[in-house]
Amino acid sequence: MILTCREWQTLPAVDHRLTERNLQQFQIHAERSAKRLNLNSNAILARTSHGLKAGQVVGVLSTPSHTLEILPKIDDKDENVRKALVRMINVAKDLKVADGELAALDTQRYNLLEIVTQLFATKLVAQVHRGLSRRYVNYREDLRLLRGKLNVARQLTHLAVRPDILACGFDNLSVDTPLNRIFKAIILRLSRNTKSLTNYRLLRELETRFEQVSDATDPHSLLKFVHFDRTNTAYRILFNLALVFLDDLWQSTKSGSTQGFSLLFPMNDLFEKYIGNSLKRVLQPQGNEVFLQQQKRSALKQNGNSLFSLRPDAVIGSQQNTIILDTKWKRLEPNADQMGINISDIYQILVYAQAYESKRVILLYPWHKDLGKSNSIHRRWRASSSDVVVDIATVDVGNLSSVPKTLDNIVKNNFWV
Repeated sequence: MILTCREWQTLPAVDHRLTERNLQQFQIHAERSAKRLNLNSNAILARTSHGLKAGQVVGVLSTPSHTLEILPKIDDKDENVRKALVRMINVAKDLKVADGELAALDTQRYNLLEIVTQLFATKLVAQVHRGLSRRYVNYREDLRLLRGKLNVARQLTHLAVRPDILACGFDNLSVDTPLNRIFKAIILRLSRNTKSLTNYRLLRELETRFEQVSDATDPHSLLKFVHFDRTNTAYRILFNLALVFLDDLWQSTKSGSTQGFSLLFPMNDLFEKYIGNSLKRVLQPQGNEVFLQQQKRSALKQNGNSLFSLRPDAVIGSQQNTIILDTKWKRLEPNADQMGINISDIYQILVYAQAYESKRVILLYPWHKDLGKSNSIHRRWRASSSDVVVDIATVDVGNLSSVPKTLDNIVKNNFWV
């Protein structure tokens, strides 16, 4: 059974016919996933007296009997929110999937897991039809005819009494590469979890194509051996897409459990990375510098040493004209004097302004319909003890095509009103 809810929404057990065993399975799997994501144990799902309550993590949790899809709290129909989420992941993870490919995905019939599986399987099938990625692997074999180079040391020691055998060393093109082993591990994992007949057929075809590739007991450990050059550069985007699934696969190999599957994204992180990469795409072609998660300044100093390193989400512009932008995946309250903004967020952004000698800082939030006018600066305040301008701005993540222009307008809107 497939269930869908939004962030912070409660799923009553009675309404969805969830037994105590179902609730326990979801809770155990959610706690394991939260640990992997370095979150509190109830950050994904929390037990309530009536059922389960979603947190601020979106994606899919799958158990043997149920699949729970958690979507962002965006004002729109599920299929449109799902589409927006896939597009956010595409930019945040730098997958470079074309808009046409994203538009072709069936966001009405399938949940997020099936959609991303379809994207991965379809692109990988198309690529392996052109040939699997290969690399030269060094082999050492004792043969009757010389192949490659003679291993003199082995010939004079281990084979000294066997003049009819030659110790050979040679290179041979092989498909059994670290990259292909990672792909195969993900293919096998997805084929056991997909509920879509179309995806299952694609994955089964891929299993056949990867038969000559060794199984990977710990795919995560192979990452350091993956290298790209002109022979396999076509697989780079697919590798970025594979990384979306890899954390769950790593968790399964470590825990020994294959009874659940998760594809989860903390919305704070996803929103931050989506906005950061969008800023780079919009502003860098115009000649503007954009630094993400820059850790060059600190809040305090002692005897020449820096204390409490700072890491703003985005630093825009030059040293003489720096704008600090920080993202907050929180719901603004338009009728409140301070819009429900946490005072700690104001303290944080003002510290950034002082450390980076910036005259303008921006707190960026997701827009929702209660705010009225979308895609704008909703408040512009001055700091009490300086001439720093604090802008409270929003972008409409339900309409991602508008976000690049909105970000450009927000950053360029330097006048005081």
